[in-house]
Amino acid sequence: MITKLLVANRGEIARRIMRSARDMGIATVAVASDPDTRSPHASEADEVVRLPGASSADTYLRIDAIVGAALRTGADSVHPGYGFLSEHAGFARACTEAGLTFVGPPAHVIEAMGSKLAAKAVMEAAGVPVLPTVAVPAPGTATESEFLDRAAALGWPVLVKASAGGGGRGMRVVDGPRGLADALESAVREAASAFGDGTVFLEPYVARPRHIEVQIVGDTHGNVVHLFERECSIQRRHQKIIEECPSPAVDASLRAELGDAAVTAGRAIGYIGAGTVEFLLLSDGRFAFLEVNTRLQVEHPVTEAVTGLDLVRIQLMVADGDPLPPEVLEPTRRGHAIEARIYAEDPTRRWQPAAGTMHRFSIETGPGLRVDSGVEDGTVVSPHYDPMLAKVIAYGNTRHEAARTLAGALERAQLHGPTTNRDLLAAILRHPEFLAGDIDTGFLERHDPAVLGAPRAGAETERLHALTAALAGQAANRAAATVLAGLPSGWRNNRSCLQSVAFEGRCGRIDVGYGFDRRGRCEAATIDGEPLTGVAVVSADPDEVVVAVDGVSRRYGIHRLGRTVWVDGPDGHSELSEIERFPIHGASLAAGSLVAPLPGTVVRVAVSVGDVVATGDVLLAIEAMKMEHEVHAHGPGTVTEIHVAAGEQVESGRLLVLVTEAVAGEGEGEAP
Repeated sequence: MITKLLVANRGEIARRIMRSARDMGIATVAVASDPDTRSPHASEADEVVRLPGASSADTYLRIDAIVGAALRTGADSVHPGYGFLSEHAGFARACTEAGLTFVGPPAHVIEAMGSKLAAKAVMEAAGVPVLPTVAVPAPGTATESEFLDRAAALGWPVLVKASAGGGGRGMRVVDGPRGLADALESAVREAASAFGDGTVFLEPYVARPRHIEVQIVGDTHGNVVHLFERECSIQRRHQKIIEECPSPAVDASLRAELGDAAVTAGRAIGYIGAGTVEFLLLSDGRFAFLEVNTRLQVEHPVTEAVTGLDLVRIQLMVADGDPLPPEVLEPTRRGHAIEARIYAEDPTRRWQPAAGTMHRFSIETGPGLRVDSGVEDGTVVSPHYDPMLAKVIAYGNTRHEAARTLAGALERAQLHGPTTNRDLLAAILRHPEFLAGDIDTGFLERHDPAVLGAPRAGAETERLHALTAALAGQAANRAAATVLAGLPSGWRNNRSCLQSVAFEGRCGRIDVGYGFDRRGRCEAATIDGEPLTGVAVVSADPDEVVVAVDGVSRRYGIHRLGRTVWVDGPDGHSELSEIERFPIHGASLAAGSLVAPLPGTVVRVAVSVGDVVATGDVLLAIEAMKMEHEVHAHGPGTVTEIHVAAGEQVESGRLLVLVTEAVAGEGEGEAP
């Protein structure tokens, strides 16, 4: 019987697993890299073992270190979570050989499904529908023309996919033969970095499919059942960001077909534990096998919400040798659940990743709302790992109810620190196409994330937020006063000119002026020198300002840290930086400077000094947060300086490339 469980993972999934383990009376052990030693998952475990280092390769991917940690602490079992070593047959085998119970399928099952190429062959033999495939040949085994002929036979465009792993890594869409070589090189490099295996293959690129997956569970007594389907079609970079159960596209008949195919797949490989069979659902109602994820999925909470089952608990029971209980063998579902993944990234800037301290992380929970989070106030978001911060799950009697609840929770959340995709998620959940169930994997290709995900607080709202930030700052100064502290905020014996403060916001500089009467009431306010009309200040405290606009009062939460101010209101959220009154001369970067968006490794420099570039041209690529991130030219010009080389580690804000703007009239040239 399992009595002490080591969780070989980090972040929200480690916390999620430990929650069920505690409920079952099982002691927990966490492992933590150096950046994670003070993380929430480490603080919540009964015991913690440090994994020296920062990168995944030095920490969470070290089989010997994790097995050693389990043995040193007396753990009798290991749960791999998802990602990292969760689908590594060698890890499962090492745990078993060390006398540890591996909470997952046997090593030979993981091995059989670890290669998408091998998995497709097994499924085809079992009668599960699959898409045609072209393996990328090893060097010297086929000519370039032979390989291109095979690729062309699939029909352009084709999809390059990594045989190992998932999550969109090592995946590229190729429109024709000219781009194939570069796509293969990039995909191989990314797959090798993420999974330690650079094997890739080709299959037809299916336009506008739905991504449907079926949850299966099996035990050591020969039972394999499915727990219905999940819709996972809202994706960015081939990675899911919104998932739901059930799918709005699946009726009872199709649900039965998908369930039967998933169970057939599970029985074909002797599946034990919780796993997921993924399918593409084509527009004509046909479906094709994608892969089997031999682990718990990120989106498992939506299945838990509609079935009332605890999938981690089921995993632990199966690992203990227990048969699946009746409620699993004959599952029922009720209502609808939707999950949104909050990532530290900016959808309006080509999904630019973000890192740094999460100064405030507050999302409401309660009936119908669940938050699985890897961060809390003060957590440092590291560039070394996946940028997912949390999952917010809403449950309702209907799909519309769940979507509305989830959108509202996201819009009211306080997320102060790295940029997130929160506004994009809320906008999708309120989009007419989404609410109509008219979704597919091309949703964010039809709807530009830079437009759909733009912050709700536009330029005018940001100006109002700047006023509230200024008033809260004045109130804070008054509250901290050591002389005449009893006087009202902003009191003056003789009236004079307005007080002023300037902020830098997303939409640019904002100059705020404000003045108070003798009772401390704000009687005048200007933005960029223009008087505000129809705006009245009801109250102003350091943490909250109430403003009436055309007679409608709105309450704004204010959070100040140094010169940074976060404003949260019913009309959106702003992050403002108070501008120094007397800045240091020459402290700014030259125009055309491109800096590293976060710490990472330069994997490719695509230009040379003297190259002429156009707006959007790729200058270099940085690997961070387990993905390659391209740095693009902001405008036309000539590359005049390059400050980094491939393989070099860079810190956030490091100057990478300097592009001197093109002279007016020259136009945008093409890079030679």
